[in-house]
Amino acid sequence: MIRTNTFLFLTAFLLAACGCGSHSGQSALKQGLAAFQEKNYPVAITQLTHATKRITDSPDLYYNLGLAHLYQGNIEPAQAAFKAALELAPGHVESTTCLGQIAYLQNDLPKAQAFFDKALAGARTDEIRARILTALALTESGREHYDIARLHLLHALKLNRLYAPAYYNLASLYRDKFNLREEALDNFEMFARIADKNDSHNGSAANNIKRLRLNLERTRAEELDGVRRDPAAAAKLLQDGMRLQVAKQNPKAIKAYRDALAADPFTFSAAFGLAMAYKAQGQRAEAIDAFKRATDISPNHQDSYVQAAELAIQLKHYAEAAKILDRAIARSPFNPANDELMARIRYEETRLPEARAYGEFYLLLLPPGDKNRAAYSKWVKSLPEK
Repeated sequence: MIRTNTFLFLTAFLLAACGCGSHSGQSALKQGLAAFQEKNYPVAITQLTHATKRITDSPDLYYNLGLAHLYQGNIEPAQAAFKAALELAPGHVESTTCLGQIAYLQNDLPKAQAFFDKALAGARTDEIRARILTALALTESGREHYDIARLHLLHALKLNRLYAPAYYNLASLYRDKFNLREEALDNFEMFARIADKNDSHNGSAANNIKRLRLNLERTRAEELDGVRRDPAAAAKLLQDGMRLQVAKQNPKAIKAYRDALAADPFTFSAAFGLAMAYKAQGQRAEAIDAFKRATDISPNHQDSYVQAAELAIQLKHYAEAAKILDRAIARSPFNPANDELMARIRYEETRLPEARAYGEFYLLLLPPGDKNRAAYSKWVKSLPEK
């Protein structure tokens, strides 16, 4: 996963904000910022340190000094500079974020999370929020909180659909923790389309794309090997099944749909019709299997995922329901029905912080005027955050 660069260089604002320093302080500041832009960090550190002797009221000056130290690998002086910035401006989002980044690099994940949470609460723009949410996702993933990591990345993308690091990290999460290869490939490909050409992760993304494509092509070839298809026969049997289902002759409809799938295993409408007929008969386990088969044929058909998950919840098969919804969310990240169901599942599993996280994301996606918002929000707020 990308260790997302959450640092924000404040050169222009800093020059405007530090007009009260002495001439020598201003000169050192300008030289220090120029050296920073040229990635000459030793000179930047020398000049910015000199500037702090003359300019004592600028949190952004200390922030940039901290960045110079950090890029040079000087962790303790960087921390001291960021803390000095916070003494002058306790709500300084950038310095708070950098302290979180340092804690993350030191593998102090609870401390990193605390800093990132504080920074997120004070963030002023969607771009900054997307960066911090991506950093939070990395932290949660490091703590093996994969559901919450995914939600942070999806929230980042809701705020900024072109934030490339979120796509890379989401792809890595789907590949490594959710075993969703197709969906991982989609996100790696999206990263490759929008990432800066100089991004250091382009090579890794290209390798992942190549490897996943080959893997998926091999799997599909194995699935198709020896499959016989008779679309004409399947179409006739499908029509028979639909007619029988309308006539409420579900047992006969089930047979017709099964025969249609035997004639052509890739007949989506037969798989979906079979699932609905089983559901009408009260055969929930069979209906779940048929809905899952429908999603295999048509991976973007959201209703099949939702219906399968709802039936699995009714049977208290929560792990199965969650696995169904993992793919549904990956296919349609901003469908609120999926998050509402996941909140119910995690609640029943007594994984209450995750239930709250899904509930909060559901509310984020829900239309503002929805009649159930107030009651649902009250329930979500009753759940623990940690």
